[in-house]
Amino acid sequence: MTTNDLVDGAIGFIGDLPGHAERLTDSVMANAWWVALLALAAGGGAAAVRWALSRGPMAKRTALEVLPTTGFDPKPEEVIRFGHQMARAHKSVSRWLVFSTRTSALRVRFTISNGSLSMRVEGPDRAMLVLRHQGYAQVEMRPVEADGRATRERPQIQLGS
Repeated sequence: MTTNDLVDGAIGFIGDLPGHAERLTDSVMANAWWVALLALAAGGGAAAVRWALSRGPMAKRTALEVLPTTGFDPKPEEVIRFGHQMARAHKSVSRWLVFSTRTSALRVRFTISNGSLSMRVEGPDRAMLVLRHQGYAQVEMRPVEADGRATRERPQIQLGS
């Protein structure tokens, strides 16, 4: 094989380039429907698996009602400590790739009823184990019942034993 043969082959290939491009385009267009169908099926399957895996953790979510006493006045350090505690609770939940963030997220809701402020923290069971350790000194943490209501009597502080 000489240099002239290589140059002639390259010139021939470049001359046939529009024909090669046309055949490639025809091949892609003829097979594009099944590639799109395969991608759609894979995406749907991944969404179905993720949904099925998130049903269990979503059913096992619990809530705690955080009720302050009459003399509740937290210092900024206590607020920061409670925030860190909530961040640790969020990190304590295993987050694999297939679990959505909604299954491991902590939700905080503030409500006022009859003049008393309450804070409800909802999250996975494993996160609640971390949050059960009180972050504030004059606060009582009560589990919320299955119907979504917590007992509403005011908490009392008992000093000594």
